[in-house]
Amino acid sequence: MTPTRLDTLKGKERELAGFILNKLWIDRYWCGGVGSHHLGHTALSNVPKGKPRSEHGDILEVAEKLRRFGFLTTFPSTGETHVCASRADEMITEGLIVVNEYRAKVCLPVLKRDQI
Repeated sequence: MTPTRLDTLKGKERELAGFILNKLWIDRYWCGGVGSHHLGHTALSNVPKGKPRSEHGDILEVAEKLRRFGFLTTFPSTGETHVCASRADEMITEGLIVVNEYRAKVCLPVLKRDQI
């Protein structure tokens, strides 16, 4: 199997990447295509919600890595940084692996491509 960008994330980082992508995908915070508006976005500060406060800093660090890898886009909006998930096929295909690893760990059903 060909190594992916997300293969560089190990242990807790990989789990948090799954948490972040799952949250953005399920809530439908999708970036628009070239020249189009975002289909949905949220404040970056909302992403760690639902996790212990002690993990918020780690979640934001992993979100930055996901941005550098191209899975997320961040931009200024309403005076703070907002975020949305890439709709590129390769990002969804690669991201589904860590999302489903996360979902299995927290006893959620597998997320299929046609469900996002």
